[in-house]
Amino acid sequence: MSEKKPNKRRSKRRKQSYVRWALLIVIIIAAVLAVLIRLGVIEPKIGPFSLIKQPAAKDASTSVRFIDVGQGDCTLIISDRQAMLIDSGESDQRNSVISYIESLDIHRLEYIIVTHPHSDHMGEMADIINNFEVGRVIMPRLPDELTPSTYAYERLLGAIDQRGVPLSAAANESFSLGEITVDTYIPSVYGEDLNNCSVVTRLTHGGNSFLVTGDCSADEEHDLILHGADLKADVLRVGHHGSSSATSEEFLLAVRPAYAVISCGKDNDYGHPSEKTLMKLSATVGKTYITKDSGTVTFVSDGKGLTVYTERE
Repeated sequence: MSEKKPNKRRSKRRKQSYVRWALLIVIIIAAVLAVLIRLGVIEPKIGPFSLIKQPAAKDASTSVRFIDVGQGDCTLIISDRQAMLIDSGESDQRNSVISYIESLDIHRLEYIIVTHPHSDHMGEMADIINNFEVGRVIMPRLPDELTPSTYAYERLLGAIDQRGVPLSAAANESFSLGEITVDTYIPSVYGEDLNNCSVVTRLTHGGNSFLVTGDCSADEEHDLILHGADLKADVLRVGHHGSSSATSEEFLLAVRPAYAVISCGKDNDYGHPSEKTLMKLSATVGKTYITKDSGTVTFVSDGKGLTVYTERE
């Protein structure tokens, strides 16, 4: 009995049918993705760590504001009518940070954190302390050989003393600001680089979290990971203005942010942010904002959703 030979024409038609169905499925998926992107359900640029966009915040009284201070850093946190400031940027004749805080009808800062004593992080802080009620100032306690003798730092210490503001050495500690839990981390050992003496602050509001890193670079990042700091955050304020010396792959894997914010000045002399850092962020983060382009970047949180507002985009 002879075997039946396969019908080559029928087999070819079957393969063509499979290809058509596969193409149809791809087209349908692409159409669905396009609709979801247009509706804002997912980000048009998708990194491996953040596929689904977080829902918008509703009736929120908590915000984290990355203020555009040019080539410097300044973060204002507001929750349940309480406010905290992390860094201030350089001093300027316009007193831009003071004006911004006053525009929000804020008269008291419960906490001020100075991440480290470089003037692009605390240059305006003396004037801020002289203009607002301040509950407590937190700064790293540095060894004598690292303590600066700059004019900005001396003015800051003078304002703290003159106003009688309680001053605390930064530590691994936790406290509350309105509905936010604030955790601060410091390196286990202060090295020779002031950048790696930065106070790192994690803010938690319900299911949302933020990480503010000062000029923390790769050495301090590794130290914090090694000593078990909880660095996971939805929003990362990128260390050292996006310098190539910070934001290591190890650190990004620990933080796993959905959003990143880089604070730096337009046409700055340092090449911030570095292309290397931007490439790493592009591969791992859903959306990166740069203050020189976006201006002040504000995240509003209700503990579940996040809404992002930018000054210029």
